[in-house]
Amino acid sequence: MNLRFIEAFVWVARLHSFTAAAEKLFTTQAAISARIATLETEFGVKLFKRDKRTVVLTRSGEELLKYAEQLLGISVRMSEAVADRASYSGRVAIGAIEAVVHTWLPELIRSLQKSFPKARVEIHSYMTADLYDELLKGNIDVALTAESLSMTAVDNFTICEFEMGWIRGRGGELKSRSKDGRMLERFPILTFLPDSLVYRDVVRKLGQHSAARINPISSIAAMVALLKSGYGVATLPHAAVWRELKSGALVALDVQPRLAALPIIASVRSQSDSALAEAVVSFALESVRTFAVGPLLKVMKLNA
Repeated sequence: MNLRFIEAFVWVARLHSFTAAAEKLFTTQAAISARIATLETEFGVKLFKRDKRTVVLTRSGEELLKYAEQLLGISVRMSEAVADRASYSGRVAIGAIEAVVHTWLPELIRSLQKSFPKARVEIHSYMTADLYDELLKGNIDVALTAESLSMTAVDNFTICEFEMGWIRGRGGELKSRSKDGRMLERFPILTFLPDSLVYRDVVRKLGQHSAARINPISSIAAMVALLKSGYGVATLPHAAVWRELKSGALVALDVQPRLAALPIIASVRSQSDSALAEAVVSFALESVRTFAVGPLLKVMKLNA
């Protein structure tokens, strides 16, 4: 059985498109169609139902997909077991939320490039829901988000937790009122988007009436810029703004209510077709420990 044909089948199933699968595998739609036709002849069944808009698996196709993904995963792990790290030239795509991008992701990339100098490392930074979608489609190999993806086809690994805090730009009134909880009632609140753990935590603790003052922002850099201009109070991971806190450009407010810690979870497809997916999880754990030194130990909880 030709693994290239199995790979073509898996990608058409994931992307629901012969054209998208061809682009993914750097070949033509005709070549993908020929590979699928060969498989259908070999197994004596139709694997896909096709119309003008989409491609969906038949019942036989659904059954085959389970074994096809396992077969590709075994093939990848076989190659990894005997391959020389220095000569490995495959690709690994990592998806990460902003909190990871602004903390230990650079350390993770350095570790991967040092151990696999010829591998192509791709970084994608989206919202959690988009990262999950890209992971399930196979466009990324590891998703670093704040929530587990509860599916039997996905394995989740806890990497660390970030201490979250109420952060304000440096201002005269902060010197005497940094412990005044009423500050949270007087300023706009900058926080992550409504589908995030952080947003839900803020609304739960401040009450539904607080939603009118919440400014959902997807970018940590944008929040920091607004805080420095004097606008609002933000909910941010201390580890993501530790330099600004140390320099005094930003101030962590000692007020109630306390925010829940932000977990970071690595999600990987159980039958990943990337030889480096499992290695990324191991390197992520090491990178967190390298990053979390000195004062950062106080604002991060490491996975045992």
